[in-house]
Amino acid sequence: MKKALILSVIALTAAIAAPAFAAPCSEDQEAAAGMLAAGVGKQAVSKVVAVTGKQMVNISACEFRAGSYQVDYKYNFLAADGLYWVELSSKFDGTGGGATSKVVKASPNMAAAEAKAGVKLASN
Repeated sequence: MKKALILSVIALTAAIAAPAFAAPCSEDQEAAAGMLAAGVGKQAVSKVVAVTGKQMVNISACEFRAGSYQVDYKYNFLAADGLYWVELSSKFDGTGGGATSKVVKASPNMAAAEAKAGVKLASN
């Protein structure tokens, strides 16, 4: 009886804890994350450069956990004076809200725009 109870508790604990671990995104989740990441990226860079044209997101890593995405991606966009890009690591919920982003790398013209604007996008 004790052994069965212990095994039941272990199985229940594993079932409850399993959703807390991040899992790689499915194709559908990655597609949704890409659309949301474009909005998160646009919001991040608009502090320095206005996005005026097309946007493209290249996802290098995507994890989904408890309704939130952790995405590493390159965000390419057109502005009035040319093409810019930044590599970001972002975490956001299933609607793109509650976003936190870290700029990993930026194009030379983006770095120059940051210096000119006196704004440094969040990075480590």
